[in-house]
Amino acid sequence: MVIMKEKEIIRKKLLERLLSLTIKELERRSKNVGKKIQKLSEYIDAKCVMVYYPLKGEVNILGIVRKTLNKKRVCFPLIKDRDLVPYRVKDLEKDFIRGPLGVRQPNPELTEEVKLEDLDLVIVPGLAFDYSGHRLGRGAGFYDRFLKKLPEKTKIVGVAFNLQILENLPHKFLQDEKVDILITDTSI
Repeated sequence: MVIMKEKEIIRKKLLERLLSLTIKELERRSKNVGKKIQKLSEYIDAKCVMVYYPLKGEVNILGIVRKTLNKKRVCFPLIKDRDLVPYRVKDLEKDFIRGPLGVRQPNPELTEEVKLEDLDLVIVPGLAFDYSGHRLGRGAGFYDRFLKKLPEKTKIVGVAFNLQILENLPHKFLQDEKVDILITDTSI
């Protein structure tokens, strides 16, 4: 119970910080994250990558996604029941619909489902991360359930702004999944 309360306090504090960033600041910081992703060997070598459509205040990686659409298989998560399912997207303007919780997600009628074994790299957002790679999401557990199902060969990259990196996160619950690599606007 104490850990749940701790997580909620961290979520609230970081969400307030993120939503206070100006649009220019978000764009600048997101570009810096994008540049680091593009230089990452795991990203360069990946043939099939799953990314996310950013919510307000999240790192916006759509710029690098646009550059990658014709070079790699790019997937976005579709919420099915309480799970995330990767779907290949070819057009960032036409291939999306509004899903549950107002999140933009692939239109299953225009896109194709991708097997988990096909994913080489998954880029995930989070409200907070720590230096050990622990991730704190928004609380619904979608990514935690999804990341548990990935094959060992699939690399998981967390992206955030440096202000989202904490010394330690409460990670006592089994559903908290770690990332292999953490990229911020200032470091990898």
